[in-house]
Amino acid sequence: MIFGEYSNLRIGIVSYKFYLGGWAFAQPFFYLLGNLREDNQMGHNYSKGAQVIGDLKAADDAERNTQIDFGEDQIDLETSGSLRFQVKNGGASTYYDPTQYGNDTGMGEIVKFGTGTLTAGKLYYLNGSSAWAEVDADAVASGADQLLGIALGSDPAGAGVLIRGMFDAHSYLSNFSAGKAVYISATAGGMDTTAPSGGGDYVRIVGYCTNTSNVIYFNPSSTWIEL
Repeated sequence: MIFGEYSNLRIGIVSYKFYLGGWAFAQPFFYLLGNLREDNQMGHNYSKGAQVIGDLKAADDAERNTQIDFGEDQIDLETSGSLRFQVKNGGASTYYDPTQYGNDTGMGEIVKFGTGTLTAGKLYYLNGSSAWAEVDADAVASGADQLLGIALGSDPAGAGVLIRGMFDAHSYLSNFSAGKAVYISATAGGMDTTAPSGGGDYVRIVGYCTNTSNVIYFNPSSTWIEL
């Protein structure tokens, strides 16, 4: 460990060992508490932070393909050799692989608020009592104009609720078909690519099917109509 401030601090790694204060470590690890500072030739102090040359990789990743890659004006976050998140001067991008999800799991924007005992994969709306309740296209008050989310587990404050992102709707999506719109179903907690058609039903799109079976892009519309 290094504590405090150091000027022009450099650490060299030779072979697979590095040496610091007389200690030799077989596996490289480095803890920094405090600030790194560098003095310029005029004697002024400027806070530079830590400079990374090369990439940061997970030590316990056997395949060595999970890493943070530092490039010219670009940072890439990769897992299993695939790009997942990228930052450039113009902004940030997130990359999703629909083939990587297990049944009734997903990733994206997740919230951890509200109450209730939920079922993973079912679609819910947040009601006036701050509880998550199952949607139902048969009743306008059950999800037509409320915040929607797909349960990721039984406890919304623990597992969370997906409010936008990719989801493998294995158990509660009917009639999957690549590219088609996904609607709130007239079956409580469900989704369907066939829009509700009964008198008094409401129609609200909540996403679209991808080209991977049961995986949808979940992005609920803010508009709806009553039949």
